Amino acid sequence: MWSALLIIPIVIVALIAYTIYGHHRHLAASTGAPIETALRPNTALLIVDLQEDFTSDTAKNAYPADRLQNAFVAINDLVETANATDIPVISIRQKFDGFYINLLVKLLNEGRGGASSDGLALDDRIDGDVDHDIVKSRADAFHEPELDRVLARHNIGKLIIVGLDGDYCVNATIQGALNRGYDVSISDATTLALNPESWLKTKSRLIAAGVHDGIAKHSAPKADQAKILDPA
Repeated sequence: MWSALLIIPIVIVALIAYTIYGHHRHLAASTGAPIETALRPNTALLIVDLQEDFTSDTAKNAYPADRLQNAFVAINDLVETANATDIPVISIRQKFDGFYINLLVKLLNEGRGGASSDGLALDDRIDGDVDHDIVKSRADAFHEPELDRVLARHNIGKLIIVGLDGDYCVNATIQGALNRGYDVSISDATTLALNPESWLKTKSRLIAAGVHDGIAKHSAPKADQAKILDPA
């Protein structure tokens, strides 16, 4: 009996430790081979986690409706410009992998992003064409080798990264991009964060690391549209 009573707290501590480890592992940015920027002059638009699970106004920890709507307007502006100028639009979608993480997601976060969720699709408020759809299991989309391959195929050296959440998957994906030498641009208008104050701190760190703050004007004449998505 005493041995059983000892085992229970050991198991609980082990589960807590494993959960903390899994959380840090999920958010960790990847590393990869540095890109040759001189050979990769093109730009791509990455849309991170704008899925029905995370954009629903009835979900737990929902984003304010006005901020969500404004973000969709700004992002759709970029998608329209990208489609008009043959700039690849890449949708990055979250689907958690593994029994334990899916159990936690179900218990703690209404199953959002879980493997069996019905809300994994890109929110249909995104207008325009998406050229590539990549499903990731961790916060940093670069953990999926397919992203590196797609960007290499299109000679991409510059990334505009939009979506949610600024403090988590957007941040981790940007870190993964910086670790490979990509030129990255972001903007407040196209980034959603549940904690705006925390996002300001995250953004400050990213800018200090070389990320461009601001994508460009959304009202440029059509003849100048290519420049909108080529901030450097």
